[in-house]
Amino acid sequence: MTTPNISLKVPFNEKDQAKALGARWNAELKQWYVPQGVNSAPFEKWFTNTPTTNTAPTKKTAAVMTNSSSHEQVAEDDIDSINAKLREAFEVREVDEL
Repeated sequence: MTTPNISLKVPFNEKDQAKALGARWNAELKQWYVPQGVNSAPFEKWFTNTPTTNTAPTKKTAAVMTNSSSHEQVAEDDIDSINAKLREAFEVREVDEL
């Protein structure tokens, strides 16, 4: 049985640290994730409240979801969205030479 990718909420100023640990950026979803086969323990501080698969949330995830207010979650989502847009706008793109 393979382990699914784990979504992460990595602040922009910590992206290099997450990348050095093995996290990868999904440009389509505009989010960081732990790829299959990579130990997820070093990434715990960036785990999201939303599971990435159709599995039930763990006890730890359920407790976090219960304790956080919807207002705080909306603010976090807004900040993450802004960070993703900034990354996209200022990302250096390689241009294929003809």
